[in-house]
Amino acid sequence: MKRLFFILSVALVAMVGFSSCNSDDENEARVLSGEWQGDWGMWYEDEDGFFYDADYTYIKLVPDHHNATHGIGYQEDYYSWDDTHTVRSYYDYLWYKFEWSIRNGIIYLTYYDDLGLDTFIRDYSLDNNYFSGYFGDSNKRFRLSKLTDYYWATPTMWIVSDWYGYDVHYDYSKQFQGSAKSKSAKKAPAIIKRGSHFNEK
Repeated sequence: MKRLFFILSVALVAMVGFSSCNSDDENEARVLSGEWQGDWGMWYEDEDGFFYDADYTYIKLVPDHHNATHGIGYQEDYYSWDDTHTVRSYYDYLWYKFEWSIRNGIIYLTYYDDLGLDTFIRDYSLDNNYFSGYFGDSNKRFRLSKLTDYYWATPTMWIVSDWYGYDVHYDYSKQFQGSAKSKSAKKAPAIIKRGSHFNEK
């Protein structure tokens, strides 16, 4: 009876340890990490009064370490024409860097150079193909498609003497190819305001 109690106790501790190492936030962070592309609702207005909507946004989310629930994000918003399709955007793209984290099912984004872009993402759907949800208190839903995973796993067998084991090797997906700053085709008017339609009520 004591032996059975001991075995059950060990099993219970193992189950608790396993579940704590694989929390919902950790599992979601693994899926979230990687490269995404789609409509992030980004826009900017320049000093000449022209308003530009991004054609699409590219985002790469890199975890701080293996299975981390936080990390660094890189974002590029690509532009072509103003909202009337008469004035070409001076900027080919605008570049941002931010910190991201998942806490209790909420994704937080904190931007380095523009605190007005800081937001959180709630009521989101996340899988290996699509990522959609709501910014802050907005009722407008964004949607991104996954380009690559940050994690990929290659099972390998290893043999030692007369026994063998099973291991999983983790490595990175395609590396981020973006620039370190926003790119303008020529001398551009100053940007006076920027944001995301999806972060507006």
